[in-house]
Amino acid sequence: MFNKILVRAPNWIGDAVMAIPTLSALRARFPESRITLLAKPPVAALFEHHPAIDRLLVYESPGRHAGLAGLWRLVRSIHEGRFDLAFLLQNAFEAALITAAAGIPERVGYAADGRRFLLTKSLEKKSAPLHQREAYLHLMSSVGSASEFERRPFLVISEKEKQSASDLLLAEGIARWEQVIGINPGAAYGSSKRWDPARFAAAADRLAARHSARVVIFGGPAEIAISEEVRRNMKHPAVVMAGKTTVRMMMALLSRCRLFITNDSGPMHIASALGVSVVAVFGPTNPDATSPAGADDLIVRNKVDCAPCTHRECPIDHRCMTGVSVEAVAEAAERQMARLGRRKIAVFLDRDGTINHDVGHMDALHKYSMIPGAAEAIARLNRRGISVIIVTNQSGVARGIFDEEMIGQVHHHLKTVLAEAGAHLDGIYYCPHHPQIIPCTCRKPQMGMIEQAISEHPIDLSGSYVVGDKPLDMGLARGGMKGVLVRTGHGEASLQEMIQAGTRPDHVADDLPAAVGWILEDLQRRGWIAE
Repeated sequence: MFNKILVRAPNWIGDAVMAIPTLSALRARFPESRITLLAKPPVAALFEHHPAIDRLLVYESPGRHAGLAGLWRLVRSIHEGRFDLAFLLQNAFEAALITAAAGIPERVGYAADGRRFLLTKSLEKKSAPLHQREAYLHLMSSVGSASEFERRPFLVISEKEKQSASDLLLAEGIARWEQVIGINPGAAYGSSKRWDPARFAAAADRLAARHSARVVIFGGPAEIAISEEVRRNMKHPAVVMAGKTTVRMMMALLSRCRLFITNDSGPMHIASALGVSVVAVFGPTNPDATSPAGADDLIVRNKVDCAPCTHRECPIDHRCMTGVSVEAVAEAAERQMARLGRRKIAVFLDRDGTINHDVGHMDALHKYSMIPGAAEAIARLNRRGISVIIVTNQSGVARGIFDEEMIGQVHHHLKTVLAEAGAHLDGIYYCPHHPQIIPCTCRKPQMGMIEQAISEHPIDLSGSYVVGDKPLDMGLARGGMKGVLVRTGHGEASLQEMIQAGTRPDHVADDLPAAVGWILEDLQRRGWIAE
């Protein structure tokens, strides 16, 4: 039994992610032990909040651990930790030297880089499995295997970090409800692993147009130029985050992506470990050795005789990468989007003036009456499998005219009336706040209610619609949604107001039944539903 274990992490981010199953196995094998991870700063950042690790010891070189004096400072720090076992995932001679000099009695690792004499237990590198994840796990045979542990790499991001990432994207003009496709055109290893930036741009443009998605380009400080090159080649707007984030913020931003298109790189492994669907372009490297861990991650490559190789820069014509077409990557990306499931179309309905007559503030149930044909119109959408969701401003609560119990009674009555017509609602969201007194993000035309709806329902906004009788309803028609203004309620006055302001809805309908008829025809024209 080892009470205190020091693990020397790999220096490359991708390798560190591939080592995560081994850390999980080590934790399962020694559940009572205190595990410390010795890692360079970028790798240490990956493991904040990770349950396999009790403590991070940051190896700062360059920094306070640089040079002989700095190295000795690190050795003393490790010695003071009184570790029983050094588990060396890094294969460098230095890793064995530091832990031996620190007096750790048991030192386990591969007999690589001439360090066999510094290890108490060593494995031959040639005995290791081909894939790097399995090669790290093979080291567990030196300390005893664990029967049950998480075999897929996983990373942990806090809710605060996710919120910060959403705030950062919002500052760049990407709302919380918008789909994000991540692009990673760089690769720290060298240019031989990089697909053509112009082709990244072309693939991103196709996906942005097809899925009404926003594109975010990732990379480190050394990849700012190539990221900007991708952006310049794109027809659709893209946000470049290369060189602008910490490792932790990059992780949080990656978690917001629905799809990640990338070279073989560290961010590829991070995205996969976060459960993001990956399309990876491989050229000179061997996917049998470094492929991402996701069972559904897709690899696109052009098989040539000279690949895989170990060249950082291609000495000939880079045929392994130039042979990968935009069509091949875009097709793989579409397969991923289809596998994720085509999100359902939704029609977001205003309530007062659209479904029922607008009587001002609905403070008594006897005032409620449906607009003729509204229930049957909703039933038509139901039969087509289209989600029907109400989003309604109800400031009467904040004004003290009625309470939320009254809203509940009205909606219960509405559901009863709809059920009699064979119709139903998939969701009801309302904002009870005062438009002047209580600032909020849910009152239309703010997108708060839409954001809540898409967090609870698999909705594709690019195929969805908003129906209402006021300009603030039409203000919700974003992210590819279309706005349909009905002439019922305040519709006539609203139309004139919009025309005077120089705006128009996508369509004007006499009432909800006419709006639904147009929506179904429009969906047929767009190929979203069959005739």
